[in-house]
Amino acid sequence: DGTKLVGHRFGKGKTAVILGHQSNGDLCEWLPYARRLARLGYFVFPIDFRGHGFSQTRSGRAANRLAADLAAAVKAVRALGKTKVFLVGASMGGIASLVAGANVRPAMDGAVSVSSPASFRGMDALKTAPRLRVPVLYLAAAEDDNAGYDFSEDATAMHAKTAAADKRLEVLPGPAHGVALLAGSAQARSHVESFLTQH
Repeated sequence: DGTKLVGHRFGKGKTAVILGHQSNGDLCEWLPYARRLARLGYFVFPIDFRGHGFSQTRSGRAANRLAADLAAAVKAVRALGKTKVFLVGASMGGIASLVAGANVRPAMDGAVSVSSPASFRGMDALKTAPRLRVPVLYLAAAEDDNAGYDFSEDATAMHAKTAAADKRLEVLPGPAHGVALLAGSAQARSHVESFLTQH
């Protein structure tokens, strides 16, 4: 929609992994994991959502088109010749990945939701889940509940409504949220990286 967006490229693989950050964050929170995925052979593209980091701030309804930002990132990496594309998002970035995954055409190769709420900033992943047919992994921590959200319960509810035949739900112990869950849990990283490898 004409919004200026900023991302950073890591790696040179033919498979692209687009990383969506949490609310009140930016792409920098993903840098350690982006470097790890690049070492594993992926082309990794964390972006700043509109209104965050160096991306343009919009007002009104345009302020909340976060799934459109990821759709634009998918288009950008495909233009670079990437043959497979995955979205991996944490919290706000996770729900945006799920909504984008239901809408992007041609379809992506998979989506990973890490500690995503079922609804946030006008996005409703329970409503879009019946149209989400790409492979999807839902990852959350059992004790991660704050600010009125229970992220493991949301993951369970979204998983149940997802149309994709290829869908997984992994609820891990502890309270870690989003990027911190991946940073602190080898098991969480293993789930994500196995998902990418298998698809």
